[in-house]
Amino acid sequence: MTAPSGREILLGEIRRGLRAFCLERWQSLHENYARVNLSDSGVAPLTLAELEELGLDLGGLRGLELGYGWTRGSPELRSRISELYGGEVGEGEILVTAGSAEANLAAAMSLVEEGDLVGVDVPNYMQVPGLVRFLGARARELKRTHPSWRFPVGEAVRFIEEEKPKVVFVCNPNNPTATVLRESEVEEMAEAARRAGALLVFDEVYWGSEQGGDRPSALEIAGKDVALSVCGLSKVYGMPGLRLGWLAGRRDLVERAWAVKDYVSIAPSILSDRIASTVLTRDNVAKLRKRAREIVKGNFELLLKTIDSDLLQPLPVEGGAFAWAKVPWAEDTLSLCELVFARRGVLVNPGECFENPGFLRIGLGQRQESFAASLRELVEALREARSTLERASLEAAAEVKGC
Repeated sequence: MTAPSGREILLGEIRRGLRAFCLERWQSLHENYARVNLSDSGVAPLTLAELEELGLDLGGLRGLELGYGWTRGSPELRSRISELYGGEVGEGEILVTAGSAEANLAAAMSLVEEGDLVGVDVPNYMQVPGLVRFLGARARELKRTHPSWRFPVGEAVRFIEEEKPKVVFVCNPNNPTATVLRESEVEEMAEAARRAGALLVFDEVYWGSEQGGDRPSALEIAGKDVALSVCGLSKVYGMPGLRLGWLAGRRDLVERAWAVKDYVSIAPSILSDRIASTVLTRDNVAKLRKRAREIVKGNFELLLKTIDSDLLQPLPVEGGAFAWAKVPWAEDTLSLCELVFARRGVLVNPGECFENPGFLRIGLGQRQESFAASLRELVEALREARSTLERASLEAAAEVKGC
């Protein structure tokens, strides 16, 4: 048996029906070796010292017994999370998970059965599209397209009303396009779902990063009768190492997801639970969201000043901590990213991992004091790669002509 190629590892199947998770595999293979890492999709992680400034008593953790704790998350933490949703859900309607990835998994496995008709936002964080296909659902892709990359709300509403899917999965703010649904668009989809008996699942892990300021959750806008929210502390709040996420919504749906969780991680880390319960106060939430927006805004402005449009063409950032950028001179962006990493140790994410070659997702979450240097490295790496590819193309054309 021959070893799989790089593309097979990223774009092939793990087992029948389950495709490799290209984005996560790409990052896992490269991020710890990168000299310049612009692949992350969240803002710079906080240090323990910074958490102390937010009220965490590190000394008080010394007496914490490292048991299992509450398998669905402590009442204290679930109460803190419920406050984020403006009273739409209570602490009994929240399931704390090992990151938002487990919340997505539990939602998909508890809601989707073989043969179900399901709508999927694409491009997306491609975990959910991969899972629903593996579960045997009839997946209808609701595609965002160039140049606006906005979610096709009109198409989604017609699909819901005419074909009555069981579930529609939407990523908002969207990863990788950094676009955000308008409240009126969420309301329109919610009304259609209510009439059709469908359910909307919103991956809201970037909720709070919207550049226009604080907005309600899609769950608050749509209502828990037709919507579920997936969220967590990894992206906007700068605590990915806690591996803490959650699923919020109607009690019966959340409890079905809890039963799936029994098969996976059993319980969230009790240490993470305690830290999050302490830090996730109303004032701290406001501070951390403001921090995230300011980091991304400043870094995106610097990106626009630094990069010429003939090199990269980034979409405006409405939410999230990354830029979605067209590469006007390269369609095979996986090969481009491999070349940039091999030559210069610069890591960005290829559009192939979002089923859209010709684009890059560039992280904007670095601390601002280091981002300028990272950006210079990226520009130099892309210019060098463009010269290399142009030279190779000319040589190939000359060789063909000579034949």
